[in-house]
Amino acid sequence: MIEEVAKALAILEQAMQIEQEGREFYLKAAETTQDEKGKQTFRTLAQDEQSHFRLIRSQRDALARESKWVFFPEVKVPRVDWNKPLFPAREALEKAISPKSGDKDAVLFGLGIESKSWELYRQAAQETGDPLGKGMFEFLAGQEKSHFETLMMRYDFLSQQPIAWNA
Repeated sequence: MIEEVAKALAILEQAMQIEQEGREFYLKAAETTQDEKGKQTFRTLAQDEQSHFRLIRSQRDALARESKWVFFPEVKVPRVDWNKPLFPAREALEKAISPKSGDKDAVLFGLGIESKSWELYRQAAQETGDPLGKGMFEFLAGQEKSHFETLMMRYDFLSQQPIAWNA
């Protein structure tokens, strides 16, 4: 039990760092992106990452204090197919990167952040025995999947029309 709690706390610490780095990146990307739709997308993702950070921190604090997971009503567990990769077209996207891609580079970097987060939460959900802990990680994985899909739509649009984000 103590070992499982220690492992969960370490994962939550890592998750907090990833969420914080993601937020900082999205805020910076919002400042540098030229298109207003792109700026808004990055601002929204930054707000989501901040919300995730607070939720993870609350869970970490409760787990550290009580050595058990707590229920958060806002955590709605999505149905997740762990066998389906999040980033099926990675090779195609990597080939499309060019030094002059600008906004696409930011989107690609964001896709990497979301992919890394999703993988962390996916693995943690599979390894966590407590149903509340498993639910927390599945919720977070679902959130990252949603962010990933938003960024993929932006990437697809930018790949077709590299001037604006007006999709």
